Amino acid sequence: MFIRLITIILISTQAFASEPKIGILVPLEHAAMQQITSGIKETLIGTNVIVQNAQADSNIQLSLIKQMNDQNIDIIMPIGSSACQMTIAHRPHKYTVCVAAIMDKETDYATGVNDEIPITASIAKLPKLRKIAVIYSASEKITPEIEELKKYAKEHGVLLHLSMIQTLIDLPSAVKMAPDYTEAFLILKDHLVVSGVNVIAAEAIKRMIPLIASDEGSVMNGATMAIGVKEKDIGIKAGEMANAILRGASPKDVPYQTIDALTIFVNKQNMLKQNLFSIDDLKKIGLPVVEL
Repeated sequence: MFIRLITIILISTQAFASEPKIGILVPLEHAAMQQITSGIKETLIGTNVIVQNAQADSNIQLSLIKQMNDQNIDIIMPIGSSACQMTIAHRPHKYTVCVAAIMDKETDYATGVNDEIPITASIAKLPKLRKIAVIYSASEKITPEIEELKKYAKEHGVLLHLSMIQTLIDLPSAVKMAPDYTEAFLILKDHLVVSGVNVIAAEAIKRMIPLIASDEGSVMNGATMAIGVKEKDIGIKAGEMANAILRGASPKDVPYQTIDALTIFVNKQNMLKQNLFSIDDLKKIGLPVVEL
């Protein structure tokens, strides 16, 4: 009996030791990140999944990547373009599955899924928007989107008020300084700003104008609406890629993909607290409408 017990313990220990380890690198915790992480975990049941939060700090992010290397993580799954690029740069010959990220160069050791829908593609579907206040951070990822937004506004007669923040401490004053003529607040897939979406939502409700976001999670946390993709679907697709690699596929044989099936997400409660759009207006766009 004793020998049998020892045998069972040894077999269990060996199984745990051989269990694949996945590291999810979250740049900053918020609702969209939670949805993406949930999708990954759902797809990787039976795998040891470790989630680390970089708290919007690039130094912490780099430290976590190095820590995951030391822990012999089989695959790191960084969420967002900057986290993806940093991960690949510091472990170029180990497996990476980038999540909701643009990969700036090809590598045999990385693949991923992108959900970057140009913000101009979203606002083009909302012709009522003529005077927009945009709150954004100093993130390098956001700069190209802001330039595209400026170009779009100039070509289509849209008046933009742009406010850049360095930290969340700057957010309340940036929101309050939006001109009185503002018809809507607009935010991008900008981790710092999204983490403070409740502050912008409160001001939007006070002014009876919509807060238009770029992700489902922000709508869950108070934004009026967003045109984007389902965050959990992004995580599920990335999890499927990681599973394929764990089963022996090379990342170079797992095609990098873009999810572009758009959905309109609506916060039913806050939709009633603005007077620019109705749900019927949104249904006329021709995209699926999900009321949260």
